[in-house]
Amino acid sequence: MVAAEKKQFADDQRQRNVVEGKIGQGKRHYGLALIREKLAITQGLTIAMNVLVMNLAKLLELLFVLLACWLYLLMANSSAWKSETALFSNQPAAA
Repeated sequence: MVAAEKKQFADDQRQRNVVEGKIGQGKRHYGLALIREKLAITQGLTIAMNVLVMNLAKLLELLFVLLACWLYLLMANSSAWKSETALFSNQPAAA
């Protein structure tokens, strides 16, 4: 039973590290450490807005990667299509 408890503790610790890492990122990059609101409701709103911005930044990064891959495939397909049409245009016409 002790080994199972140690494994469970290690798994819980891994999950906490991920959450605490995101909170640290929010404090450093998104200003969560600079919250000065007095009322609990305005503090909650400020934190919720910061979390929303963090999620939108992640989605924007994903969208950029998706568009870059799409552009790469489009350019590769375009250059292949140009080389293919060039092969056919250089052949003499059949009589």
